Amino acid sequence: MKLNTSRFGEIEVAEDKFLRFDEGIPGFEDLKRFILISNEETDPFHWFQSIDSPDIALAVIDPTILFPDYDISVPVQTLADLGIGDGDDMWVLTVAVVPREFQNMTANLVSPIIINPITNRGRQVILENTTYLIRQPIFEALQQYVTGGAENAGTDS
Repeated sequence: MKLNTSRFGEIEVAEDKFLRFDEGIPGFEDLKRFILISNEETDPFHWFQSIDSPDIALAVIDPTILFPDYDISVPVQTLADLGIGDGDDMWVLTVAVVPREFQNMTANLVSPIIINPITNRGRQVILENTTYLIRQPIFEALQQYVTGGAENAGTDS
């Protein structure tokens, strides 16, 4: 299927790569289908591109590359709804905001996106009783990741 996006122009999208969000995501409840676009120029960021609204593309990042200790407890019902069992792989992404003053970029560590990579079903969850921030500054951790690799990201060293 061809998709004409505002950010990437016309792209070819294989329907078996669609990520399905039965409940949409907060703020975009009507958008149910997305695709994850990786772009070498924006690595380690990826793009969470809406299929249903080609003007919507969110920057996302794997939070563990910036904060190796990022550890979340996904509700058991959410895992069951997505078909994720004990020991199954799942993707965890967080939405990033990259403003013009990029040193002020943040990631929402409170509401990760959970995806079952086998079924391509996903859901954004809101963590309860967490010390993580909705607007976690990431510029410093990103600099550490880029210059020193994942072992130095999100640390004070």
